Amino acid sequence: MVRRRSEKFSLSAQTIDEVSAICVQTLGEARANKKDIARIRLSLEEILGVWLGFLEDAPVCVDCGQKFGRAFMKVSVEGSRIDAWEEEGTLLFSNHLLAQAGLSLVYTYKNGGNCLSCNPSKKSHMGQMTQLLTAVILAVFLGLITRFLPQEGQSVILGITQPLFNVILGGLRAVSSPLVFLAVCCGIFSIGDLTMVGKIGRKLILRMIIETFILSIVMAFAGSFLFSVVTETGNEISGNFSEVYQMVLGIVPSDIVSPFLEGNALQIVFLGICMGSALLVLGDRVSAIQSIAMQANEIMQFMMGVLGKMVPVFVFLSIFHLLLSDFDNGFLSLLKVFAIAIPGCVLLSLLYIFVGAVRLSVSPVLLLKKLLPTYLIALTTASSAAALATNLETCEKQLGIPKKVSDFAIPLGQVIYKPGFVVGLFPVVLCMAEYYGVPITPQLLVMGILTIWLLAMATPPIPGGALSVFIILFAQLGIPSGAIALAVAINSVLDFFMTSTGLACLQVQATIAAENVGMLDKERLRRSPELLQ
Repeated sequence: MVRRRSEKFSLSAQTIDEVSAICVQTLGEARANKKDIARIRLSLEEILGVWLGFLEDAPVCVDCGQKFGRAFMKVSVEGSRIDAWEEEGTLLFSNHLLAQAGLSLVYTYKNGGNCLSCNPSKKSHMGQMTQLLTAVILAVFLGLITRFLPQEGQSVILGITQPLFNVILGGLRAVSSPLVFLAVCCGIFSIGDLTMVGKIGRKLILRMIIETFILSIVMAFAGSFLFSVVTETGNEISGNFSEVYQMVLGIVPSDIVSPFLEGNALQIVFLGICMGSALLVLGDRVSAIQSIAMQANEIMQFMMGVLGKMVPVFVFLSIFHLLLSDFDNGFLSLLKVFAIAIPGCVLLSLLYIFVGAVRLSVSPVLLLKKLLPTYLIALTTASSAAALATNLETCEKQLGIPKKVSDFAIPLGQVIYKPGFVVGLFPVVLCMAEYYGVPITPQLLVMGILTIWLLAMATPPIPGGALSVFIILFAQLGIPSGAIALAVAINSVLDFFMTSTGLACLQVQATIAAENVGMLDKERLRRSPELLQ
């Protein structure tokens, strides 16, 4: 329980120490991770130190406590607007993402005061993997028992569980489309002027986008060998190309409302890109709209985070309902998903490590040892946010990447660069199409390439973020909504491999990017991890 307190000071060096102590105590009461507490405390002290140079003796107010079971802390200093991140030349985008992960402070200026706030997430007593395994075991156990009950008994149980499942699914549908739109929109204009980033930012972003698109094509090609693709001949081929051409042109919506009503993923992402680009170009002239968009994005991500906590329940209900259905006929299709996705994720990680080792002239085994800590955290938690602190520490201390490069590349990469997402999601889509009798045509493959490529960059890295993908993805590809339940159950297993693969590839990308601009500490990179402790 976080104790409610509100204290006032005058800004001074001593005040910074006192506010820092209150911060540590509050985060400790909130049962935040020790590494997170240290990171937030250091950020707070650094920012207050910057403010001290401009606003010495200004009134300071510290407010902390708990609302609706969630801890909060806010520090405000009266005076003119001073964004410490701008003063230090740090990209606001990076800090915004760190704040979403609960690892940084959110800066705002309102009512004549500079405000810093954070809402730390407390550690769960039971890890995500443990929760999912418990849900799966319970679902299998209770599902098999229920199959032996009379039909009347099964109907009563389904009458209780099915409405609950529909409520969770309805919540996902309500949040998914605006979540993706706002994530794309805010992601673009939050980057700010790309000239601040320089060559490294433009090249890194472009390479991530191109590689994700190529990987989508590779997965479509690989999946076509294990799943039955319906091919056409003769004049029907030209008709197929015509349909694909019209599909690409259909990315541009006829109005603003229909993409959200229909769940058209391509059009939603297109609108998000257009809106974000417009806000980026107009800049301070539309600062009020930017603020509204950011706040709406925070609301949607919070709502999806709440729904994300229901994932074990959703997985339980998915598998439970599957066991009560005639799932035996499609069991082989389910096995093919894991046969493609899991080896594909592992091979992609090893491929990136090997290519990175060759590019950087370092031993693949040494590079693997340095990437392993972040990889294992992601593999056991399926959370890029949980691995973020270790990720940044590895980049700076083990890989020799300068802090200003890693602070930009890693948070940005976790948003727009998800190669593991593509490797895992494409087989799930093809499996669900085959399982529910949807013909896997060339048009569906092309649509899948475009949609998954865009969603890989649009899906926010938050709990439950990937769940929103299935709502709009299946609607886009014409796969029945009933497939969402089974897809979520499969994805809950694959997510561990998808997340760890994405972070391993991202670390290699960031290292190569730093080397390309001559900023990589190669001596540090080539040292053994034990010597850098």
